[in-house]
Amino acid sequence: MPTKPKRPKSSDSQFLFVNEDASTVTRATKDAELDRTKQSHVQRQNFARRRQLREQSVSLQQIESQSSISPSPATTEPLTETSSSSQGVAPYAGEYFDILQNLNLNDAQFQTSPAPLSQEMLDPQLAAIFSNPFASTTSTPPTLTRPVTGFETSSSYHPSHYFETTPPNYGVTPPPLPPRGPITSPSVPVSRISSPGASTQRILEQWAPPLIQHYNTVIIPETFWKDVQKAPLGRTRHALSIHADMEACMSEPAHMYSFLASAATQMLVREGRLVLPNVSEGDYQRIPTFFKTKAIQAIRAKLASGQVGHHIAVDVHRLYSTGIYTRNPEFAEPHLQALLAIIESLGGLSTFNDYQQERMMLVDCMGALMSLGVPRLLATLDPGPLPHEALLGIESQGLFRFGLGPRFEAMLQTTDTSHLLADTLLDMVHVSQMSILLEDAARYVPEHHKWFGWTCLTILHRLLSMPLHYELDGRVESLRIAAAFWITLTRAPHVGRRAASQSAHSLRQSLDGNDVEMLWAPHTDCLLWVAVLGGVCTDNDDDLRWFLNISKAAAAELGVTSPEELEGLLSQMLYDPPSQRSMVRQFASKMWPSAMES
Repeated sequence: MPTKPKRPKSSDSQFLFVNEDASTVTRATKDAELDRTKQSHVQRQNFARRRQLREQSVSLQQIESQSSISPSPATTEPLTETSSSSQGVAPYAGEYFDILQNLNLNDAQFQTSPAPLSQEMLDPQLAAIFSNPFASTTSTPPTLTRPVTGFETSSSYHPSHYFETTPPNYGVTPPPLPPRGPITSPSVPVSRISSPGASTQRILEQWAPPLIQHYNTVIIPETFWKDVQKAPLGRTRHALSIHADMEACMSEPAHMYSFLASAATQMLVREGRLVLPNVSEGDYQRIPTFFKTKAIQAIRAKLASGQVGHHIAVDVHRLYSTGIYTRNPEFAEPHLQALLAIIESLGGLSTFNDYQQERMMLVDCMGALMSLGVPRLLATLDPGPLPHEALLGIESQGLFRFGLGPRFEAMLQTTDTSHLLADTLLDMVHVSQMSILLEDAARYVPEHHKWFGWTCLTILHRLLSMPLHYELDGRVESLRIAAAFWITLTRAPHVGRRAASQSAHSLRQSLDGNDVEMLWAPHTDCLLWVAVLGGVCTDNDDDLRWFLNISKAAAAELGVTSPEELEGLLSQMLYDPPSQRSMVRQFASKMWPSAMES
């Protein structure tokens, strides 16, 4: 038998082991690094086979038990690989694939489960929907020259017409909801989806454009409210990253569906309904669920193939955020665990660009504020000291003052735990000074707005984390909650108020659990500051009446008899007119109805 001729050895022949089987690939060589690479390859193959067998087993179990699945409110299956937590290991130290794999898509919360997705580039006609973030109709399909590389780097930015125009009025008063009249266009009910390919494309053509438009013209401007007061969204500090984000959404199904799930959920939470064509009230929950299910399937496929990167982290974060916005911790938790594991594997949150870092920190802090819990992400944002140019501007306008207002100082001197809040309140004074400087500035300075946004989130994170480290008495706890309300309103009044409204009742309980007059005497002015912030943020009628009664009694004791005098008192403590004036005026109109009518 003739001997087999030897193949010439190419420069990359060391990687040809991927075509060999386990019996040959495990042979030791003189190259230790190559041996380790081979071993890693075999392990990955083994893990992939195990996952495939597990998926087949789970699928069979689901088919057998499908008739017994309870249609009760949405809950997820318990994580099966959590034994490490009992041994002192963090619960997110397991494989992030397994965390997401344990989500049961046959559960009641995923009643519109579609067919599995391929991971190919989107159809150009669907990509055209994303070519202009503000377009309401599809245009000529763009030429896809390259995929977006990652959220950790910036892409070339070519602003569209709508992205550059002067933004509408993003004042503090929420805009009126669109009329509830019918919108005529071909209907594709979610409940009657039969052919995943054609029906999904029609769904995207019908619903993706208004979701994208609402996200870019309402959600993003409200999220970065301070920035768009001075510049169109396309000229703000995050314009490059926002555009790259939209480009990424057309590159793969995982990015697209996670974005649409988040956008639909935020539209529903903000508007109270889905402002989409041919959508009935019964579809309000099914549509976000449809997109979430599609996204989870696409993300699973990518994780199973070992594709883990910044894009996947952003996709998982968007699914986590849908649970936060809807206050569904059962849905949010497994995605948070997966997110924490992915972020750790990528080297930490600091490896993301500024836009994604700020978004992730914001969602984390808003979720914690809703329940007055502790943020789950580490505070990695470092705003640093006030920029030198901003300091000069503050001094030149006479805005600079040392220390807190005399009213806060007097109260904190009588509080045993005053040192806990003193530094934080001082930082809030600096935020107030910068806010006024930005309001009066003649031009948009990205560095100043970055300092403002990051400092607000850092302060909020610190306030929400205090119960981890200290035991707070009733008065300090009330001040802490009110300070958290103040900083979140100052950063973004719409977003902040929606989150604070969920925990305003806890502020009432903190005040109501003690003898209010006895506890706060002789610092009734501080009590009024706390009560006004609670009244501004609450959306519960009973709580509103309670805060009004406390505010009226405190104002009467202080001799405050009008909205103007109330604003004057608040200015001696902590008050941010640009973000809070309209809300304070609205609350004051309920305290003194006759004064507002005259």
